[in-house]
Amino acid sequence: MWSAQSALGSTAARSRVLQHAYYSTSITHNDRSYITDFVHEMNRENARLFSTTLTPPVDMSAESRKEQSDEILVDDSDSSIQELDVPVLEFETGKPSTKMCQLDEDIFHVPVRVDILHRVVRWQLARRQQGTHKTKTRSEVRGGGRKPWQQKGSGRARQGTIRAVQWRGGGVVHGPVVRSHAHSLQKRVRRLGLKCAVSAKLQEGRLIVVDTLDPSDCKTSFLQERVDALLGDAAQRRSALFVDAEEISDNLFMGTRNIPWVDVIPIRGLNVYSILQRDYLIMSTDAVTAFVERMKKPIRPSSATP
Repeated sequence: MWSAQSALGSTAARSRVLQHAYYSTSITHNDRSYITDFVHEMNRENARLFSTTLTPPVDMSAESRKEQSDEILVDDSDSSIQELDVPVLEFETGKPSTKMCQLDEDIFHVPVRVDILHRVVRWQLARRQQGTHKTKTRSEVRGGGRKPWQQKGSGRARQGTIRAVQWRGGGVVHGPVVRSHAHSLQKRVRRLGLKCAVSAKLQEGRLIVVDTLDPSDCKTSFLQERVDALLGDAAQRRSALFVDAEEISDNLFMGTRNIPWVDVIPIRGLNVYSILQRDYLIMSTDAVTAFVERMKKPIRPSSATP
């Protein structure tokens, strides 16, 4: 049996010692501990030499520390959250007003990830699926209580019931059962999916901000004219999703319920599938404010991360 203390005394024999440490079956527990301590010590020494060689000497005088702190403060001031200015349109006329809506860049200008959108839409549709599909097994099909013929002597194949799976009118093997298709998805992923959806609409120029969503008339023709004025004549795809802050006004609900390509939803029901299903996303200023508050609200009350 070889000794680890004597072998580690030579630097040239390091590879041979490590080879023995990992592949030798005659090594003792003390030798393994000694080799482990040696390897850790060599790693610390290499790290110290590496940092000393590549890191230039730092002047730790008072003036240099003050200059460095000033530079850090300047960098922090430049990294403030930027906002996007979007013109606010008048709902009654469809023309731009004098107001501008400031959109948070961290919410309305994030990279559009198709994989996140796919996961959130799949999660929504899976929860929507009823799961009431059901087939009957051989024990649930009516009839087939007696043996159709005797076991032997008939010349035919032996059978125990006429409701077996190989019989016409028999049961179904491995068929669908009543179950829930819902699966879990992290709240952070769901929130990121909403950010990607509204960011995609803004990048495509299909996000419209209006001053209010409370029309003065509840006629369908009146709402049809308002929608045409907001979307413009150049819009080839006409479907739209209206999003208001709290409750949907009665005039807006009754005026748009006969328009098949227009949906109305409050801000608390805004979801990724509804946004992607329609071409244009029309939000009121109150809805934008409520949506930003919803996105910045912590997922957990005790968590500082939004």
